[in-house]
Amino acid sequence: MSRMADRPNLSRREFFRGKLFRPIREAAKAGAAASRAVRHRDLSLSLLQRPPGAVAEGQFLASCTRCGDCVVACPPNAIVWAPPEAGERRAGTPFIEPIRQACVMCIDTPCISACEPGVLRQELPLTMATARIDTMACLPYQGQPCQLCVDQCPVDGAISQDDVGRPQINSDACTGCGVCMQVCPAPRNAIVHQPLASRPFWHG
Repeated sequence: MSRMADRPNLSRREFFRGKLFRPIREAAKAGAAASRAVRHRDLSLSLLQRPPGAVAEGQFLASCTRCGDCVVACPPNAIVWAPPEAGERRAGTPFIEPIRQACVMCIDTPCISACEPGVLRQELPLTMATARIDTMACLPYQGQPCQLCVDQCPVDGAISQDDVGRPQINSDACTGCGVCMQVCPAPRNAIVHQPLASRPFWHG
């Protein structure tokens, strides 16, 4: 699934420490800063993006022990603990804020392997969110060259370009990892990203 499989000479350690993303982050700095400035922080009313393979939210909240093993296991430090603003039931549970640090879709999904309570499961879809392009904000749709989201997407087939170089998201392949949103350099972030409102219940 990940394009990292096609780049065997890259050091995974260097990748996850951000050496590959550093120039991309610099290019996207202004757009990301603007996005963070306008994000509202009422997490109690927001859907949280859970890590890959997460069970249904009710089951997740009932079974997650808040041990933090998935947080520690995440190579790019994408998984963090939900703050008190997320509400009493959700505070301290693992989630991802892709505008801060996106999931990079590790081939070996160490977060799932580390999850002893079983709220992250290999048997379930890895999809975490949906993403679509705001064509009014996207630079190529306004006639300006840019293909950062296409180049940096870690999922084969999730983002492609049309005949004139404009990005298109394939919802069947997209996992909602958030890399496209993190690297988008547009003054107003062109990725409309929404954590899943419904996930499968695990009947194990």
